[in-house]
Amino acid sequence: MKQLMRKRFIIVCVIFMFVSNIQAQTASDTAINYVHHSSPSFEVRLLKFAARMFLPKNSLLKKLGRDHYVSKAAPIPKQLFSEFTIDITQVCGRNVYAISPKGKKSGKYVLFLHGGGYINNIFHQHWKFIAQIIRETNCTFIVPDYPLAPAANYKDAFTMLDAIYSAILSKTSASDIILMGDSAGGGLALALAEKQKKESLPQANQIILLAPWLDVRMTNPEIKEIEQQDVTLRVDNLVVAGKAWAGTSSTDNYLISPINGSLEGLSRISIFIGTHDILLADCRKLKSLLKQKGIPMNYFEYPKMFHDWMMLVSLKESKCAIAQIGALILE
Repeated sequence: MKQLMRKRFIIVCVIFMFVSNIQAQTASDTAINYVHHSSPSFEVRLLKFAARMFLPKNSLLKKLGRDHYVSKAAPIPKQLFSEFTIDITQVCGRNVYAISPKGKKSGKYVLFLHGGGYINNIFHQHWKFIAQIIRETNCTFIVPDYPLAPAANYKDAFTMLDAIYSAILSKTSASDIILMGDSAGGGLALALAEKQKKESLPQANQIILLAPWLDVRMTNPEIKEIEQQDVTLRVDNLVVAGKAWAGTSSTDNYLISPINGSLEGLSRISIFIGTHDILLADCRKLKSLLKQKGIPMNYFEYPKMFHDWMMLVSLKESKCAIAQIGALILE
């Protein structure tokens, strides 16, 4: 009897802990509303201190100021070639990387759009993140080296992405496609979904946004309250980068600032964001807009986490987020 009571007590405690972290709500609110309750790890605190001390504050502005600035993708780590099948093709004269497990494949395709403020190309950390997600899910990642500012603008990127999405649809159904992007790539992923809906194209099954840049104008008044806590992003840098990405178009165009687009009819959206990230303000705004429209979404918020932390796969918090992302992909 005592053992039975002890087991029941443990089960109740586990259920209580789970419910306190993940609150399942009605479709008029969010499908998952997750708030990470653990304090930031020592590694996170150390990284934030180092970033505050040594990270250049105007790196994007300096790069934009260089004549004929060209940003090349970081090379894929050599060990990934032995672990995965990697095919490199070209669309619109630029590389498209298809990375898949050598063994059993899940049949899921992730069209992954990298971040970097529309100025920087694929980072080394992106490859590590992609590799870890593939290990978790056995899915195939399609990673475009899409055109970047200032040499190109959003129109050039969409020309390439439209062709890539069409090619993926020729291989599989839209129900097995996931749009995913981090930072600027997250904004681009949402804009692509809105564009496809407007053009009555088959919608990807999910849209997973990792610390997405949703409004390049950076006019949300709540940004000011967060800016002092953000150790990596600067409003003035992002505004200039956003204008370069827009070219001659207005920055309020939904293809540039997708928070201004029509959200009705989109596939389920999942957002991952940290509270020490100035992009938090517009992520919360998007969450509110979706709630007002009665559109279900998943929302994952990590207190005191910096921008794009999930790309640093060795962090305890990143491992948690990657497990959650993997579970979404496998649904």
